[in-house]
Amino acid sequence: MIDKTLTTITLCTTTLIASASLYAKASELDQYLVQQKILSADYKIQNVAALNEILDVISDEDSRTMPYQVDQNTVIEQSTATDKQINIRGMIISPDFTQFVESTGYNTVKNMIKQNLIHNCESIFEHQFQRVNPYVLNLKLSAEKTQFNVQLANSECQFKAD
Repeated sequence: MIDKTLTTITLCTTTLIASASLYAKASELDQYLVQQKILSADYKIQNVAALNEILDVISDEDSRTMPYQVDQNTVIEQSTATDKQINIRGMIISPDFTQFVESTGYNTVKNMIKQNLIHNCESIFEHQFQRVNPYVLNLKLSAEKTQFNVQLANSECQFKAD
């Protein structure tokens, strides 16, 4: 039972992050932002207001698909991005999750979520501007009786060289 729930939380978090990711490293968006002089050639942010305006539009477009049921265990309720952070709010709807947290321990489960996020840094901070500028993922996952607020800074990641 616990092994099944552990697998469920790992899959939920991985799927949540993969589905909620908006960007791809050295993407067309990165290139566009460099062409528009919003980012420098080394992806440093030069025009915060213009970047936030574009990210607001992307976030608004993505909000039209919310809530989004990622799988049978996870629902993404909101995903937004700014020049400094990605904010994701979701729910774990697995009926066994509360029992899993109670038997495993809140801090252990929170650490498992954090380690899973670290393992998925490449997917979370996919844009180059998210990697070279100070950037944070704020993840809020709610379950029936529990809420997890997990923060991951890009500085905690070890990105592969292009």
